[in-house]
Amino acid sequence: MIDLILVIIFCYQLNRMARERGVSPWPYLLNYLAAFFVMIFMFGYIFLSVFGVDALKDEQAVKSAMMFEPFAIMFEVFLFIYFRKRIQKAVASPDDNNDFIPPPPPTKEKKDLSYFR
Repeated sequence: MIDLILVIIFCYQLNRMARERGVSPWPYLLNYLAAFFVMIFMFGYIFLSVFGVDALKDEQAVKSAMMFEPFAIMFEVFLFIYFRKRIQKAVASPDDNNDFIPPPPPTKEKKDLSYFR
């Protein structure tokens, strides 16, 4: 449960930081979520491989599974730090039109109207 709370908090922070820098937050959020789910499935596969299919029915195996939880949380925190550094190094694209300054109007020369006098 703590994993999901951390993922929500970290995704919110990544989104906020990316928007402040002026870059799209979607690549960072999707990569963070993809790495999180790959890590969860990998830990689940390793756990089921080691303890068997009926592992969650045994109390000792559940306690053993809880030994992996600090590593999962540590992975999430380091993954967040990695993406935070990538956002801090990101540069807004030069196509960004937010800083557009219109060119000055062209100077018009006065016409010689002396022939009307």
